[in-house]
Amino acid sequence: MDEQSAREVILHVSDDPADVQRALDAAAGLQTAGLGVDVRVIVNGAALTGLTETDAVDVPEHTQVAACSVGLGRRGIDPEDLRPAVLTVPSAVVAIVEAQLAGAAYVRI
Repeated sequence: MDEQSAREVILHVSDDPADVQRALDAAAGLQTAGLGVDVRVIVNGAALTGLTETDAVDVPEHTQVAACSVGLGRRGIDPEDLRPAVLTVPSAVVAIVEAQLAGAAYVRI
């Protein structure tokens, strides 16, 4: 098992756009707890609209935010419309499963 993956936490956001901020708050809390983890906030479904505002996302240290490209396409959201600092993954489901198979912890927000 890859040591990096074993120290990764996936925060999955899919239902409510407001949950994106909840996930970022949770990521900050994980960093404050001193667990030494890297956090990936992976967003798909209806929550994707929470990533299309013009303000930059305040991303905690050791945290990445990624939007599902499949979901963006289904909702007609151009990746160029994503907030600054938001990355994309080809498929949220694939990214989550790959991370879990590599030992990452999973939390649904």
